[in-house]
Amino acid sequence: TDSLNTAEDVARAVANILKSNYGFTVRTLENATRYDILGAMSEMRASLQYNDNLLIYYAGHGIVDAVTERGYWLPVDADESNPANWISNADITDQLKAMPARHVLVIADSCYSGTLTRASAAELDTWEDRRAWLERVSGKRSRTALSSGGLEPVNDAGGGRHSVFASALLDALATNEQIVDAQSLFDPVRKRVVLNADQTPQYSDVRLAGHEGGDFVFVPQ
Repeated sequence: TDSLNTAEDVARAVANILKSNYGFTVRTLENATRYDILGAMSEMRASLQYNDNLLIYYAGHGIVDAVTERGYWLPVDADESNPANWISNADITDQLKAMPARHVLVIADSCYSGTLTRASAAELDTWEDRRAWLERVSGKRSRTALSSGGLEPVNDAGGGRHSVFASALLDALATNEQIVDAQSLFDPVRKRVVLNADQTPQYSDVRLAGHEGGDFVFVPQ
């Protein structure tokens, strides 16, 4: 597929901030093939334990099949005219469902990434609402996704070295200083992107992936 302007820089930046600010153990795949991506997910499936948390960040090409209405990631070895090496939502969902980890969050910065989620979740307006939500969801299994847009193309530029979405995401991760659930952390990301680009990020659970009402929780170090 055609190269993207910011994907590699974004992947490194996200990996660095998750490691330095939140204590994640990170593995970065650059210019990954279908085999690389699904193979890495399979390894996580074999090695993770129930109390572990897993965050998968994908920056790359995305496409939606107009006939099946299913979204796909297009890894480096994919051809837009041939679906042999595409990674479908069903592929991703199956991997997420099989993961033993309690919380799994997918962040997808690609065109048509909104096909991975349900409709957007309800907003929580007050700190009291968010604190009660955090207590309730931290112990429940979650399979959620943050997408850089809905059923639409997304911008690969506009945020300096990064996309508008990636720039907003990195700022949110860098400035956060409290234990927070992903829905609350990414609300300002959505607002900032909507104001600066013709795309609307979405955050919700992943259909048919074993979501049980929990949410991913970020704990600054």
